[in-house]
Amino acid sequence: MNSKTIIHNEQGNDRSTIHLYYNSEMHSWISYGYSAYSLRLLMTERGIDTLQGFSTTKQMPYTVVQKDIFKRIRHSFKAEHGENDKHFIVAVERKFDQNDYNLWLDNLHKTLEANGGFDTQTHVSHLVPKEGYIKDGMSGFARCTKRLFDAFASLIMLILCSPLFLVCAVMVYREDGGPVIYRQERIGRFGRPFNIVKFRTMRVDAEKLGPQLSHGGGEGDTRLTKVGKFLRAHHFDELPQLWNVFRGDMSFVGPRPERKFYIDQIMEHDKRYEYLYQIRPGVTSYATFYNGYTDTMEKMLRRLEYDLYYLGHRSWIFDIKILVKTFFGIIFGKSF
Repeated sequence: MNSKTIIHNEQGNDRSTIHLYYNSEMHSWISYGYSAYSLRLLMTERGIDTLQGFSTTKQMPYTVVQKDIFKRIRHSFKAEHGENDKHFIVAVERKFDQNDYNLWLDNLHKTLEANGGFDTQTHVSHLVPKEGYIKDGMSGFARCTKRLFDAFASLIMLILCSPLFLVCAVMVYREDGGPVIYRQERIGRFGRPFNIVKFRTMRVDAEKLGPQLSHGGGEGDTRLTKVGKFLRAHHFDELPQLWNVFRGDMSFVGPRPERKFYIDQIMEHDKRYEYLYQIRPGVTSYATFYNGYTDTMEKMLRRLEYDLYYLGHRSWIFDIKILVKTFFGIIFGKSF
C-alpha cells in the first residue's frame, strides 16, 4: 500500500464514502482516517466485529475487515464508486463530520491505552536512558548566556514585530469582538505554573466542557475562528510568546510547555517527564520536527522521548540548528 495514496484519498474523501485498501499479507481490507470510522460504524450496524488500531507510520486510525467477511457483505453497500484488486470505494448514506472523527479517535486511543498498545519508539529512543536521572547537557555558563540571548533577542523582536502584533490584534477583535489575547496556565521550569500568552484562535467557549486537544493542529476543528485558522497556518498566534521569553517563563528553544491536566496523564505512563523541569520550556523544540502536532497520548509519550534526548544533549549548536530549521519551516509553510 502506498501511504501517499492513502493520505491523498483520505483528504479527498467527502466523508460520505469509504476507501478500502487490500492487504494481501493479512488477507483483509483496511480503511484509514474518516473511512476507518465510517467502516467501523457500518460493520457495527451489521453486527460484525472489526480490528481497530492506529498507524504510527501514517499517523491515522484504521479499521480492518477480513476478506471473506467483506466479500459476503459488499453487495449490500448502497453504491460502488470504483473497484480494482487493491482499492475499493463505496458510498454510505451518512456524512461524517469532524466531531464524529474526533470521537472515533478519542475512543480508539482510550482502547489502546487500556491495552498498553502505544508505540512510543522514536529514532532517538535507544539514546535516551530508561533508568536513572537525565542531567541537563548544557553547562552553567552556556545556560547563562542562553538566558541573556533570549532576553535581548525577544526584546528586539517585540519592538520589530509591534506593527504585526497590531494587525493580528485588530483581525482577532473584528471577527467576534472577543478577547484578543488568550492566556492558559502551563507548567514551566522547576514545575512552576505560568500563563502562556497567544493570540486567540478559537471561540471564547471553546473549552466550556473542559480541556480538549485540537486534532491535527486544529485542521477541521469547528471551534477555530476564520482568523484563527489563518493565524495558526502562519504561526502568527505564537507571536505573543515573545513576552513569555522576555519575562523568563520560556526560552526560544526547549520542550513545549504542557498543561498540568495532561502532564498528570503523561506521568502515569512515564515518570521521566519531571526531568524536563530542569530547563525552561520553549517556543520551538527538537520534538516539533518529528512528532507533529501532539493531539494524542501516544504522541505525547513520543514527544517526551525527543524532549529527554534534547535535555541530555542540548548545547548552543543544537539550539541554533533547531532555530534555523524552525525559521525555514515557517518560511516554506511547514505545518508543526
